[in-house]
Amino acid sequence: MQASEAQMTEMIVAMQSQCQYFRAATESNPKDDVSYANWGSMLMHLSMVSEDQTTKKKYLKEAIERLERAISLNPNSKTHEGELAYFNLGNAMYFNFFLEKDDATAESHLTKAKEKFAVAMAKEPGNPMHTQMIEQLQTAHEQRRAAHEQLARLEGKTDEEKKVEILNLQRQMLESVVDSHRKAVESNPTNAANKIELSKACFELAMLCGRNDAKKLFGEAISSVEAALQQSPLDTSAPWLHAILTQAQSYAETDKTKSRELMAKAKSEFDSVLRKEIDVTKREQLNKEKDIFNTSMQNWKEWQDAEAKADAMEKANKKSPAAAGKGALESGNEEIGGFVVLVGVVAAVGVAAWFLTRKR
Repeated sequence: MQASEAQMTEMIVAMQSQCQYFRAATESNPKDDVSYANWGSMLMHLSMVSEDQTTKKKYLKEAIERLERAISLNPNSKTHEGELAYFNLGNAMYFNFFLEKDDATAESHLTKAKEKFAVAMAKEPGNPMHTQMIEQLQTAHEQRRAAHEQLARLEGKTDEEKKVEILNLQRQMLESVVDSHRKAVESNPTNAANKIELSKACFELAMLCGRNDAKKLFGEAISSVEAALQQSPLDTSAPWLHAILTQAQSYAETDKTKSRELMAKAKSEFDSVLRKEIDVTKREQLNKEKDIFNTSMQNWKEWQDAEAKADAMEKANKKSPAAAGKGALESGNEEIGGFVVLVGVVAAVGVAAWFLTRKR
């Protein structure tokens, strides 16, 4: 899908532009630990969305170097979104664990990742993302083995078959993440942070689902973030997340009137958050993130429209049950190549979509 490839390139260029901004900031002030933390975090996400393995490893190596520099300047260093550099460093090393083919080298990456996560947990013991990651580490080897087995199964398959396999794998992984967050909310219903994380996970899963399932997930996500806002009205991340989810609903809605109403509501919510943000740099970053979000949602809608068109053609042509039995992820898969990458490679590192992980 040509538009998808162009949008993917546009997103990567935007992320690279952010890296250049952080580079300039550190050159201007070599002791700016926050810019180093931001730079490392962005490089890690560039690694995640890169398809070429050499490029992945290059970005990941640079990410680790920048995050280590941030920590050397300030052991409590955080990104502008409030994420501990130690936690992101652990994520980068955990990602290395999955990429490495040699078992002994991979084990050394895992050991280092565990050490960084332990430090992050000690600094912020109540952070649900930290807790979830510690739980994930218990099955790290099984996850890595499954990932490598999946890659082996892709050998010899066509590009389109690979896309479908990867999309199904991503969805299975996210279903597990959503289930984990639901259990966390059930076990501790007064924890607003758990509800926020559930909302993010539901959004990411919805982006890999058909329109009907996506609408249900968007609805669950909005209910969850609204409950979080009631419990923690001063949470500055929730209003932005609510705006994103409201706009997502507008793209999923087939009723044009309702879609326009939801779009207008989302715009009002976005504008409200931007007006309250007094930091010019952060406001510019929010606007860029909103643009990237719109790109991915437009691409998602194109995918859904293509699926609906394919289904209508199947019914019109009265195809055999065998031909009509393709799932939503199989039919029309030539349309989703760029989309699969655009929404992000969902690796087991447990990092939420980068434009949603804001804890200002």
